[in-house]
Amino acid sequence: MTQKLTFHGIVQGIGFRPAAQRIAKELDIKGQVKNSGGNVKLIISGEKQALDEFVRRLITLFNIKKYDIENTDHAEFDSFKIVHSTNDDDTPFLTPDLATCRDCEAELTDKNNRRYHHPFISCVNCGPRYTVINKLPYDRENITMSEFDMCDDCKTEYKSVYDRRCHAQTIACNDCGPETNISIETAVKILKQGKILAVKGIGGYHLACRADKTESVKKIREIKGRETKPFAVMFSSLNEIQNYCKVNKKEKELLKSPARPIVLLEKIRDFDKSVCGESDYIGAFLPCNPIQIMLLDSVSPLVMTSANLSGEPIIINDNDINKFGVDVLSHNREILTPLDDSVVCVVAGRTQFIRRARGYVPLSIEIDTCAKADTLCLGGDLKAVFGFHRDKYVFLSQHFGDLDNSGVFESYKSNIKRFASLHGFKQNITAADAHPGYYSSNIYKNIIKIQHHKAHAASVIAEHKLKGKILAFAFDGTGYGDDGAVWGSEVFLINKNDFKRVEHLKYTKMLASDEVSKNGRLALACYLGGNELVDRALENNINTVLSSSMGRLFDAVCSLLDIKHYNSYEGECACALESAAKKADKPYNLAPSLDPAIILNQIKNALNTVKKEELALGFHMMLCNLICITAEKYRKKQSVNQIVLSGGVFNNRILTSFAISALEEKGFSVYINEKVPCGDGGIALGQAYLASLED
Repeated sequence: MTQKLTFHGIVQGIGFRPAAQRIAKELDIKGQVKNSGGNVKLIISGEKQALDEFVRRLITLFNIKKYDIENTDHAEFDSFKIVHSTNDDDTPFLTPDLATCRDCEAELTDKNNRRYHHPFISCVNCGPRYTVINKLPYDRENITMSEFDMCDDCKTEYKSVYDRRCHAQTIACNDCGPETNISIETAVKILKQGKILAVKGIGGYHLACRADKTESVKKIREIKGRETKPFAVMFSSLNEIQNYCKVNKKEKELLKSPARPIVLLEKIRDFDKSVCGESDYIGAFLPCNPIQIMLLDSVSPLVMTSANLSGEPIIINDNDINKFGVDVLSHNREILTPLDDSVVCVVAGRTQFIRRARGYVPLSIEIDTCAKADTLCLGGDLKAVFGFHRDKYVFLSQHFGDLDNSGVFESYKSNIKRFASLHGFKQNITAADAHPGYYSSNIYKNIIKIQHHKAHAASVIAEHKLKGKILAFAFDGTGYGDDGAVWGSEVFLINKNDFKRVEHLKYTKMLASDEVSKNGRLALACYLGGNELVDRALENNINTVLSSSMGRLFDAVCSLLDIKHYNSYEGECACALESAAKKADKPYNLAPSLDPAIILNQIKNALNTVKKEELALGFHMMLCNLICITAEKYRKKQSVNQIVLSGGVFNNRILTSFAISALEEKGFSVYINEKVPCGDGGIALGQAYLASLED
């Protein structure tokens, strides 16, 4: 019998066609296979039992979203072949960039292998994908490797059905592949001398230096304009990481996964303060490409941070890197899209994204609601991420940064066009944040406006496919509210598409300036008074706004305890407050309240007799108790048993882990973001969900 098959999912760039050819040969199946748009189509002919086994094996091997089988008229084939690709209009599921696999790494270090120390070694199981593709289907002529002609040896491997480089589109070797501008040996010497080296990677340039060279680390801070925010550190091996950090089983899996994200790990040994600042964590990661592997094999650990001025896009252009005035290790394989390193942590046994980028983008997220038509979801202006919703799949972009930077905004807009073109999206519907002043909300006309915190809550509902009544806590710094106030501590009672705001911190009149979000002393003065200029402005309603922000309350508590008074980067005061709380032997008992003034006055009255660390922990525990009390209240009133926690405040490990534990002990089912960030990097997913529910 003869069948036509279409496989949808992650089926291009990972060796699907060679695998199909090998299995067909083993089962005596004849026919053909080809890439078609973003999917794979086959015609197969053979005995029914063999055809069924053929499909079963492919499903077992690959990430198949769905597949279609159609019986057709019998066709005669003399063998099974990989034929030329076509570009049909199916929804594509593109492969993200994949870290160097074990087999390639072994060849890289084998002096007897012809790819010994080849800086671009890869196979069907690893290497760049998303960052090198010009258009679909994923074939050699459609990626940036097209300008490098394969040598005879590589051609032989490319055509050999049992070779793991059979139809590996990034195949190359020392004789025919891309080249570096300087040797790896020269680059190693530069690093060993304590100098800074700009290194071109998969998604852009990094600035690298030895982690034990304080002056070089400080110089990188000077170059980037990054005063205190911790740097990530790249280590040569898991064993080396464990010399500096606690690593549990799940963290180990993340570190060694093909995505190779930065994982925030608890310190057991520290570098100079210039590396990780005052953080209790080290952002640790392992090499993801051959160049990094070879560098780290000779000099490790390295500070490895994106090559950009703080707030600007990561550099991918070879000419732009020269403005830093440092040594450069570059190569002549073009990068088509900027892609930062992903950042994750593990909280209460669950993976939590801080930044979703290399290794995960452009993987789709399947949700339970279908888009009415292709929907562009613009996310927000901070930690900007856009997405497209088609059928039940939401395809999210990489992290861009904050759109008030013109370079970031231009990169964001140009990548919307690239993303749409690459996937074949039409943008029939557009959804954006309800904030009238957001850059992202003013790019297009006729958009669906979605309230910020409802999108936070919806992002968790979408990724966990929740049904029924839900109580959602959306805690963050700033979001434009339905009433024009600044929201940030919202509790929603949710039933299908009905989001009823049932609780929030009591409104506080605050100065309507960006400085309030940075200056803890200023936030504290808005809550408690005592600053003549602030008091006068508030009394006379000079540029003021009502606020229920939980983020500003964290800043005010941190300032009141004299721990830190200013956010030189987003969330710095909150991180410092959490760090102080971790040092406490016990929490000071604070009465739960929704009134920020009452909370702050309790802390103020205890300042002279109670350690600041105990007050810091007490504040966290008070919020945890407040969440539990609120949950119990609505279980009793509305029979709600599903709890959602989202918003940037839930990056706080103490609050999140204790809240999850306490709620689960009381029998609640608790959900947090695990596929997208809980901060603004996840709201495009929530926008997709809510836009699909619009009448």
